[in-house]
Amino acid sequence: MLGRLKIIAALVLVGVLVLASAIQFGKFKQRQESAIQQLQGDIRAERERVKDDAKTRNLSDYDFCIQSLRRRGVQSADCEQLRGLAQE
Repeated sequence: MLGRLKIIAALVLVGVLVLASAIQFGKFKQRQESAIQQLQGDIRAERERVKDDAKTRNLSDYDFCIQSLRRRGVQSADCEQLRGLAQE
């Protein structure tokens, strides 16, 4: 009788260890997938930034001011003072 209890206890312990290992592996996979998604988002943002840099490199200060303020939804009246600087 005592031998059977030891066997049952050992089987339960092995089952708990297997279950705990499976849970930890699942958490590991989830963290890895999350990190991969974050990196993919960072790469997309960096590509977009580089593309924007290439476009803005040729803009005058006035045009750059207008473009950046438009993105933020701010009035462009403050950019008017930059209008004549490129010609001087």
